[in-house]
Amino acid sequence: MGALSAWMPVSFQGDSMRPTLIPGDRLLVKRSQSDTKYQRGDIIVFRDPRDSSGPLIIKRIVGLPKESIRASRLVYVNGQLLTEPYLEGLVDQFDGSARGVNRIGNTSYFVMGDNRSASTDSRDFGVIDESKIFGRAVLRYLPIARARKLKRYH
Repeated sequence: MGALSAWMPVSFQGDSMRPTLIPGDRLLVKRSQSDTKYQRGDIIVFRDPRDSSGPLIIKRIVGLPKESIRASRLVYVNGQLLTEPYLEGLVDQFDGSARGVNRIGNTSYFVMGDNRSASTDSRDFGVIDESKIFGRAVLRYLPIARARKLKRYH
């Protein structure tokens, strides 16, 4: 894969990743390579697992392979509450409707939007297999006033 093809520009739409991303943000995505290892907190790009010809989706990884996840607005990983500093205090109480998976597979990830009340994510469509991930968003380049490297949380 050449240097230019290792990057993919993506335009973000919707409200599911607020406050981190807002509609119209333009991102550079580092495309997946065979040795790519994704980490908790990475913002990834993939196609809707319910429609492989559908639009690209952008979400944050909150659950890693082999972990047990329970999620509503809050996320519990292996029974422990996940600290999520990128939510900036938006999630402050337990929601009894927590849904989850018993155990994530060896090559899959549990993803959620930062704006939990406006996100369709792994709580709805299940885990994302690593082979379906296009890459990790690393930089917001437009609008210029919001241009910055996207911080990795793990």
